[in-house]
Order: sequence, then structure tokens, then C-alpha cells
Amino acid sequence: MKKFLLTSIIAVSLFSFDKLLPQKETINILKSTPIYNQIAPLLKDKKIKIKATQKEGFYIVELDTPRGKGIIYVTKDKKYTILGKVINNKTKQVVLPNFPKNTEIIKQGVMFTFGKGDKEIYLITDPECPFCRMMEKQKKELLEKNYKVHVILMPLPFHKDAKAMSYYILAGKNDKEKYERLKAVLSGNKEWKNYHPTKEEIKKFNEKLNKAKKAAMELGARGTPSVFDKDFNPIPWPNLGGEK
Repeated sequence: MKKFLLTSIIAVSLFSFDKLLPQKETINILKSTPIYNQIAPLLKDKKIKIKATQKEGFYIVELDTPRGKGIIYVTKDKKYTILGKVINNKTKQVVLPNFPKNTEIIKQGVMFTFGKGDKEIYLITDPECPFCRMMEKQKKELLEKNYKVHVILMPLPFHKDAKAMSYYILAGKNDKEKYERLKAVLSGNKEWKNYHPTKEEIKKFNEKLNKAKKAAMELGARGTPSVFDKDFNPIPWPNLGGEK
């Protein structure tokens, strides 16, 4: 059951200013669910964080566990627990929680900024990711002209060269040079292979990448590329330029 829970709950979260429910009330909601006995020891040992809000007849509870974040829905009468997506039949939209984001954590994860536009966005990218390269090819001019882009590098562990590429990018002297290096790597340039950081540089870069990872988790990113607006709401990257 524990494995089922951890693989079944949908790990998503969005920004809003809805009022969070008190912790005592959140725990009482969880006590009505079949998963409470599993998470009670984690709560006791403070190995799990919980927060909840109420929306459209549901309590929506986010669980931040050692294995990642997850969402459960509990009906207002506390008779039913839903593991998975809840969709509003009228709007066709997924009913999502409204949890505030930690702005400081997100901004600390920003590596550099580029672009001359008025709209601010946050871009989570992996320099070895094929979809990030596709985005670079399709949206580069749009991003440079229409947006101010705050870049958060997130080298994924299954991309063997992503971290070395990130080191090369972070070695840029300023925002402009870092952006030029990012573009070069995404376009297939191999210059990054000639860069060999010192142990001190690697330590410094890893500290920055750890902050970036925390920022990506705070935003709720589940892959690369991921794009969020100034209020930390997700934007599907193919829609850039057409969003309201």
C-alpha cells in the first residue's frame, strides 16, 4: 500500500494566495483517510511536511515526503479519499491546490537572466535535454525579445554530460556570457568539453546547482524544459507568445 501511495499521488502544485488550513485541521483531515496510519510515524519524526486548502468541495492536501511531493483529495464530508486527478466537468480543467511558493528559494535558484521583454518568466532547463534544444530552436528570438527570462539550470541525473555542460555555462563571467554559453551548448557546440573546472569551482557550482534544484522543487517542475510566469504559474512552453 505504501508503494502504491507514493507512485499514485500526483505531484503538482500551483501558486496562489488562498489561505492555508491550520495544521491541526489538516491532520484531522488526514486522520479520516486510509493513508494516515502510514504517514503518522513520518509526521511524528517530522520527516514529512503537510499543508492543505479547500476548493470546490474538496480538501486538497500536499504531502512533502522524503520521496517527493504528492497530492491527495478528500471530499468535504471526509467520506472519500482520491489519489489522482480531479477534473471539473464544466471547465475541463484539473482541480489544483493553491499553495503559496517560497519566493526566496526560487530567486536563490536563478543562475542568470536574459531578454529585453516586459514579461518575466522562469525557465528550468537541462543543457543536454533534447526538448530544451527544441525549445531553443523554436523560441529563441521570442524569448529574447518578449521576455525577461530567469534561468534555473537543472542537469538531470540520467544525462551524463549535463552537469559538465552546466559547469561550463556557470563559468561565464556575467549574465550575457552565461546565456551565450547556454545557447551554444543547446545548439550542439562542443566547446564545453575543453573546460576543466578546479575542485574549488566544482564546489561553488554544485552549491549553485543545489539551490537551483530546490527552486525547481519549490516551483513543482517535473521535467525540462519547464516554464513559469512571474506568479510561478506553469506555462506549457509551446504556448509561449500566445498566453494571456
